[in-house]
Amino acid sequence: MRLIVLILIFLATGLTGCQNPIRDPIDSVVEVVTDPRKEIQKGQRHYPFALAQSGGDLTQLQVTTDYLNMLIQRLAVTANSPLPWEIRLVNDGSINAWALPGGKMGVNYGLINAVETEAELVSVLGHEMAHSIELHSTGRETFGALVGLAAQIIEIGIAEPGVQAGSNKLIGLGQNILMGQYSQSNELEADRVGVDLMVRAGFDPRGAIGMQEKLVKLGAGGNSIAQKLLGTHPISRERLTAIKSEVSKYPIKGQITSPEFKQAKDEIKQHEAGLKLVSEARKAGADGNFSLALKYARRALERFPNEHSMWRLHAELLVASKQTNKAIQSALKARSLNPADPVSELLLSYCYAAAGDRIQAMMAKERARSLAL
Repeated sequence: MRLIVLILIFLATGLTGCQNPIRDPIDSVVEVVTDPRKEIQKGQRHYPFALAQSGGDLTQLQVTTDYLNMLIQRLAVTANSPLPWEIRLVNDGSINAWALPGGKMGVNYGLINAVETEAELVSVLGHEMAHSIELHSTGRETFGALVGLAAQIIEIGIAEPGVQAGSNKLIGLGQNILMGQYSQSNELEADRVGVDLMVRAGFDPRGAIGMQEKLVKLGAGGNSIAQKLLGTHPISRERLTAIKSEVSKYPIKGQITSPEFKQAKDEIKQHEAGLKLVSEARKAGADGNFSLALKYARRALERFPNEHSMWRLHAELLVASKQTNKAIQSALKARSLNPADPVSELLLSYCYAAAGDRIQAMMAKERARSLAL
């Protein structure tokens, strides 16, 4: 169905970087080769779709979210970056983090679980910040010419002629698709800049070595929780050797952990059982077992009644199982919890179309377009 395909395209292109790397953001930050205002605008427009693709942001885990933003602001000061940095905690138990143009970032709760020290976590944040500052491309352009987000929304059809909306398939929100790798040179540069950023911010650079060794071990063992990160950030002996060489240039000192780090890990642990229900709901939905998926989703909503991304998932499952009126109510709930989210409006448009209400579907589509522009 055309709507499904286009929503997936939204989510894929939202994580695309630029192709004009800045050679040294630390020493030559004033020599930016692109307009920062355009990068900021691009990141703001794509952020909701990137978050939806990655699993949805967790707004109710405020301790962890505030902590992550405190860390990124501390790093941003050392980078002398003009970007409005922001991190959202993502509802995914795998080890991953990503950065958009313009300073927008996502961190999976699985990464918080996996790191043993604050310095390890900061090494990942510094690495991702470096990708964004350096404007690294991730090769996603190979999947086709990028289409502007506004143009995509304008072109959305409610349903193809003769095809009923609301087929027994998930729309695909929360699915990682069309993800390309950073090049080896991009990774080496982001490693170097990331280590420099964390040292300037007062963190122990040995955290970068510890994190890289952890990923090498997980990758060698085929551990599934690390595959998303390893899929976009290829690990190599050359990278590990280069990081060790870079770290050796600095004194062995700096912050390793903090009480705030422990509080963030404790908050994740406290809510992890509920978060895993969402993973089970997605898995069952992907397998076409919507009855079981809805059971998991309802249990998750009992624990997170104000999490808009979980209401979106609930609406997806309902419309896929042809419970269109209930799907509309869940999509409306998602919208009420985050009125500025264009993804919720797109989903609402799809639900209305599945119920045969083309007027409401078109109105929701227009609202999505205005929110995304």
